[in-house]
Amino acid sequence: MAGFGVGALLFIWAVGALLGGGDTPAVRGAANIRPGGVPLTSSVPSSNPPASGRLQVPGSPSGSASASATAPSTTTAPVTTTTTTPPVPTACPDSAMRVTVTEGEPSYHVGDHPTLTLHIGNGGAVACLRDISHQLRSIEILAVGGKSVLWSSAYCYSLNTNEIQLFRPQQVLSYGVTWAGRTAAPGCPTARTTVPAGSYEVVGKLGNLTGPPSLLTLR
Repeated sequence: MAGFGVGALLFIWAVGALLGGGDTPAVRGAANIRPGGVPLTSSVPSSNPPASGRLQVPGSPSGSASASATAPSTTTAPVTTTTTTPPVPTACPDSAMRVTVTEGEPSYHVGDHPTLTLHIGNGGAVACLRDISHQLRSIEILAVGGKSVLWSSAYCYSLNTNEIQLFRPQQVLSYGVTWAGRTAAPGCPTARTTVPAGSYEVVGKLGNLTGPPSLLTLR
């Protein structure tokens, strides 16, 4: 009986080997395993980029996604600004001052009230300071060629001011006054006489400066 049983088992094993049923679950799929148990991989690179990681650009350092472009540095020279401080104005010299008088009309009738204008200006090329206070400026009327003053705006005007004026080059300031057509004297006495018809010189003054005379005619 024992011999019969062993023979039967050998017969069943031989039939199974012929039919391919000898693979066991432990060795199924072993055709894809290299000797030593290392999985085989395809030698053809995939055309798709990897799911993660950085691409290496040819010619760029390893591990860099792209070559970094560095803009050329430029150096700008600093701009130097030169500030010129204007000089502090000084007193206007007498030679730079211009003092003149104009009349409102070429001639007036006796008894009229002529309009006279005193002009004070800086004829120099630089700005300067000048005292033009009221007590220093005046208009005088004299007989032609005469020395005596028939009338002065300073005789009856006692106003004192403190006017230090900055004159720009060629700047002119003007001051108007009306003459009553009568004589006057220092201290402004009330006794006055009407100036008769004739020609008279009108001059402007600023302190010790006396301008050129202009002609005023009373008819």
